[in-house]
Amino acid sequence: MADDVRALTMGDTVGLDIGTTNVKAVLLDGDLAPVASASVPLRWTRYGEVAEQDPRALWSAVVEVLVELGRAAATVDGRLGLDRVSTVGACGQYSSIVPVNADAQPVGPMRLYLDTRGTDHCMDILGREPGAFAAWLERHPIPPVGGGLALGHLLGFQLDEPAVHAVTAAYLEPVDFVTANLTGMVTATQGSVFAGQLVDNRALGSTRYDPELVEMAGVDASRLPDLVAPDSVIGTVRHDVAVATGLPPTAVVRAGTTDTQAAALATGVAGAAAGFTPPAGRMGVAIGTTAVVLASTDRLGVDLEHEVLSMPGVSPDRWLVWAENGLAGRAVEAVLGRLVHADDPLGCPSPAVASDLFAGFDAALAASEPGAGGLVFLPWLSGSLSPQADPTMRGGFVGMSLDTRRVDLVRAAVEGVAHNLRWLMSPVEEFVGEECRDVVLVGGASRSPGWCQILADVTGRPVRTVVDAGHAGARAVAAWAAGPGESLVSDDGPSAGNRWADRYEPDPGAGEVHKGVQDRFVAAFEALRPLGLGRDVTS
Repeated sequence: MADDVRALTMGDTVGLDIGTTNVKAVLLDGDLAPVASASVPLRWTRYGEVAEQDPRALWSAVVEVLVELGRAAATVDGRLGLDRVSTVGACGQYSSIVPVNADAQPVGPMRLYLDTRGTDHCMDILGREPGAFAAWLERHPIPPVGGGLALGHLLGFQLDEPAVHAVTAAYLEPVDFVTANLTGMVTATQGSVFAGQLVDNRALGSTRYDPELVEMAGVDASRLPDLVAPDSVIGTVRHDVAVATGLPPTAVVRAGTTDTQAAALATGVAGAAAGFTPPAGRMGVAIGTTAVVLASTDRLGVDLEHEVLSMPGVSPDRWLVWAENGLAGRAVEAVLGRLVHADDPLGCPSPAVASDLFAGFDAALAASEPGAGGLVFLPWLSGSLSPQADPTMRGGFVGMSLDTRRVDLVRAAVEGVAHNLRWLMSPVEEFVGEECRDVVLVGGASRSPGWCQILADVTGRPVRTVVDAGHAGARAVAAWAAGPGESLVSDDGPSAGNRWADRYEPDPGAGEVHKGVQDRFVAAFEALRPLGLGRDVTS
C-alpha cells in the first residue's frame, strides 16, 4: 500500500499535529525536505474531574493553521501556497472523545484525556464481569480502570448524557474528527482507538472491534466508527475545505495516527514498513508537558507493576512500548512561573521573562553545578505515573540549604525530570529485553542544550536530537503519509524529512554525582508516598 501511495503522491505533503494546547502544521516537498511550518494555539478548560475542549474551536484552528502554512509556503520556490500538496497526514493527542453527528459535526464538548468522570463506569465492568480483568489484560492489554482513558468517556456520554448520546452518530478521537472533517469520511484505526479499549490488539492491523469486550463494557456499538487499516487512504479533501484552506481538492488524506505513534516514527524506534528493526538499544523520549519513554517490541504485553505496556504501532509486525512518566515540562514551567519568576506582591519578572518564562534558562542551568548544590526536585506535582503510579503522590524540593540559589531551583527541576525518566528506563529495558544504548529526544525540551546534556548525564546514555524537534511529530506523520515505508531517523543516512541536529555525550564526572542523587530520588518517593499528600483532607 505504501508504494502505491508514494507513486501517487510525489508532490508536497502536509503533516498536522493535533495537540491539547496547539495545532501544528508542516509542509514537506517531494523529497521530504521541510518547506514551511505554522502553529495556532488552543484553549481548554479543567475543573475538578472535568477536562474539556471545544471541538469547533479545534476545527477552526486546523483551518487557520493550514491558511498560515499556505502563506508561509507562498514565499518558497514559486509556490502559490499549498497548491502542490498531494498528501495530508495527521497525528494527535488521544484518549479524548468528540461526539459527532452523521455529518461529523460535534454535538457536545470533547472530553479530554484528563477527564476522569467515567472512571466509576469502568470500575463497574470489573464488578459485574468476573472475567473482565483477565480478558482485557490478555487482549488489550490495559484493564478497564478509567482514569481518563477513552472507554470512560464513551460510557460517560452514553450513561450520563443521554441527550448527547441520542444525537451522536459516532464517538471520535481528535485526529479522526479532523480527518473526518477534511474528507467527509468517518473512520478510525486500531491505533487511534487504542484508549477506547475495545479492540483485540494481539493481532496488528485489526479492522474490527472485539464483540466480547464491547458486550462486557456495555458500549453502544452502533456509535463506534468503522476501523480501517493504518496505512489507508480514506478520501480526498472536501471542496469546501479546499476553498477555506487552500488545499487542493485532489489531495489524498491518510488515516490518522496518535502522537505516540508519530513520536516513535520521529525518534526512529518504529518504522512503517514490515521487517523494520530499530537500531540496537534505541530508546525514544518525548518531553513536552509530560514525558514519555518509547521503544518497540515484537509482542503485546503489559508490566502492571510499573505500568509499561505495548500498543499498536503503524507497522504490520511490531508493537510500540509505551510508558507515560507524568509531568515534565509542565513541572519545570511551574517552578519557573510560580517560584523563580513569580509575579506577586514580592515582585514581578522582567519584561523579557514576562513574555518568555524560559528566557535565560540555559544560562541558569550552566550557573549551577551538577547535583544543584544538594537540592533534589521531585516532579510529582499532580500525582505520579510510571514506574510507580499514585494519584495522591506530591513532590517538591528536598535538600534545600542556606546556600540554595534560584539557579539551583531551575537546575534541580530539570534534573528531577531526568531522574524520573532514568527510574522508568530500567523497567522499559526489562520489558524489551535490551539495554538502552542511546536516546533520541523530541519535544520542547530538546531545544535546550542544557536540558539535553542533563538528560545524558543522568541517564548515562548519549542523547541525540533532530532538527526542529518541536515539529518532529508533524514532520514524521507527513513523511509517513507520503509512503516512504522507512524510519525517518537512521544512523548512517538520515532522511531529508528529519535530519539529526546534535549529539550530547554523558559527562563521567556529572554522572558520578547523579548516581548518588538517583538513589536519594527514589528513596524520597518511597518516604513521601505513605503520606498521601495529594489526598483531599476535607472529605
